[in-house]
Amino acid sequence: MPSIDWQVAAAIATVISTVAFAASAIVVVVQLRQAARERYFSVTAHLFEIWQSPEFQHDQLFLLHKLPSHNWEDFCALGRGEHPERAIHRVGGFYDRVGNLVRHNLIHKEDILPTIGGYAVAVWYRIEPLVKELRLRENAVLFQNYESLLPECRECYAPGIGHPATDDAASAIGATIAIPPVCELEENPAESRSMNGFDSSQPRTSVDESTARTIDMTTESPLKGNGPVAPDLSLPDSDGIPHRLSEFTASGPAVLVYARGAWCPFCLRQLSDYADRYGEFKGSGIEVVALSPESQRKSRRLRTGLKLPFTVLSDSKFEAAKGLGLMGHEKAGVPTPATLLLDAQRGVRLSTLNQAEKSLVARDTLA
Repeated sequence: MPSIDWQVAAAIATVISTVAFAASAIVVVVQLRQAARERYFSVTAHLFEIWQSPEFQHDQLFLLHKLPSHNWEDFCALGRGEHPERAIHRVGGFYDRVGNLVRHNLIHKEDILPTIGGYAVAVWYRIEPLVKELRLRENAVLFQNYESLLPECRECYAPGIGHPATDDAASAIGATIAIPPVCELEENPAESRSMNGFDSSQPRTSVDESTARTIDMTTESPLKGNGPVAPDLSLPDSDGIPHRLSEFTASGPAVLVYARGAWCPFCLRQLSDYADRYGEFKGSGIEVVALSPESQRKSRRLRTGLKLPFTVLSDSKFEAAKGLGLMGHEKAGVPTPATLLLDAQRGVRLSTLNQAEKSLVARDTLA
């Protein structure tokens, strides 16, 4: 019986096992790619199925051609929770979902935007002022993925489809509708009181009365008009660069918004409001600066997340809060959010503690 060369047998076995492993790896890769393609086709098919559904097209065409209002007061008069609001959330939510999938490279934009891109831009032109208002009132990050998708959609857009016709203020991209206090917000009063420290069930007033009430709120603040001089502290911005408060009042008045941080939806709405109207402040010779008791890293996340055009300072040691008298009005040892107007000598001309509805919005500050 011939002897077996075990070295040769081992070599042959090694080759066979290597080939088998490579073949199995190839099969697994092919199966994974096939599963990814099937999942991709399933996702895109589902998106097109939604987009082509009668319910979606009905709501989209309503927004494009029949939406009767472009300002918040008229929109509220149509009835909260009625068809116009449902249409905005259905259509806007769909395009926001598409934007999220494109942003995470889960679908290829060239496969879907040639079909839906033009309509996405046209709808945005119609609902943008209302979305800006909803961000201030109800959801600071509403439809962000939708808005970030628009630059990719514009080459598919035919100008004039569904664009507001005559009112430049309403049709301008980035325009913000002023907050009319006569529109009731549908909130849970008990929940609002527990979260924000005030009773949101109190009736709202007219625009003139609201402006007067906002200015009168300086009497509730520890700092009144013609108040003390703000301390000239040196605080780091979101990039770690130190700034003194006197830098922001060197050439004129400055609005100082002391926010709780990125976790506070009311603060996010207020800061977004000031960001939208920052050009008006600069045109009036007024600087805007935000302060937060959070760290530089979180302040940077706040600034970049909201794309704020003004400086965000970190007051992590509460130095500014203590110097401005903002400590302990809501909770002992914790800064209270506020809005202050400083003159060129850093004298406090106006101060109000921010409590959601009582936050001093950009419109009233400019007034």
